[in-house]
Amino acid sequence: MTDVQWILGHAHLTTTQIYVPAGRDEIVEAVRAHHVRRERLAGLPAMPAAGYRAQVLDDLFGGSW
Repeated sequence: MTDVQWILGHAHLTTTQIYVPAGRDEIVEAVRAHHVRRERLAGLPAMPAAGYRAQVLDDLFGGSW
C-alpha cells in the first residue's frame, strides 16, 4: 500500500486507502450502523424551522414542539 501511496504522490496513507474497496464485513457493519442511526433518529420529533410558533404547531398537529 505504501508503494501505491508513493506512486500516487499522496502525503498520507489514509488518502490512498479511499481507493481500496471495503471488505464484506466492513460493508455489513456500515449498513447495520446506518440502520441503528436511522432507528435512533426516527423516535425524535422533527424540529420546525425557525420562526414557527410552538403554540400554532401544537394547535395544528398536536404534541409539543
